[in-house]
Amino acid sequence: MNKKFAITIARQYGSGGFLIGKKLSKDLNTAFYDKELIKIASEKSGLEKELFEASDEKKHFWLFGGLHGLFVNFFGLEQSDNNLILNDSLFKIQSDIIKQLARKESSVFIGRCANYVLRNHPKCINVFICADIEDRIERISLYKNITENKALEEIERSDRERSKYYNYYTGKVWEEAISYHLCINSSVLGIDKTAEFIRTLVEKKFK
Repeated sequence: MNKKFAITIARQYGSGGFLIGKKLSKDLNTAFYDKELIKIASEKSGLEKELFEASDEKKHFWLFGGLHGLFVNFFGLEQSDNNLILNDSLFKIQSDIIKQLARKESSVFIGRCANYVLRNHPKCINVFICADIEDRIERISLYKNITENKALEEIERSDRERSKYYNYYTGKVWEEAISYHLCINSSVLGIDKTAEFIRTLVEKKFK
């Protein structure tokens, strides 16, 4: 299969998107990027890793009056020119790194608006993964050892933050099918079979 293709995976919390992406990466022998992007962005920019973690798509996302008023007050410090970092500057740094990595090698990217960032990539498959709420609750409650009610709260919060993050930076709707080549419910086939299904699509498109 022709190299230097990209697969982006947007996912509901608890849908197994990370596991599916990891299996895809292994089966297709590609690079895999999720939290690794935070470390790379920190190393390349010289900024503290905590800054990128605080503005990550899964963290609490604040909007203050438009694109250039989007701030995070890090570490409880008072707001000043020295300790306020524009979230969109961090987003641009991370986006530039995603583009560089996608040019360098075939890769699977998890979240972080990668489908939008790579919208001009000539060989890119964009996938959105959802799952039945019962499966998501079970997966999160087992993974984090919390009650089902607590798992549901975390699912709702995480989906809300991911949606706000995506909608803000892309101007699109996170769960809208038109933003992706494939939307799939992982509850139908399970983690491994869903990964195999996506792999078949990728191989047919890029072979």
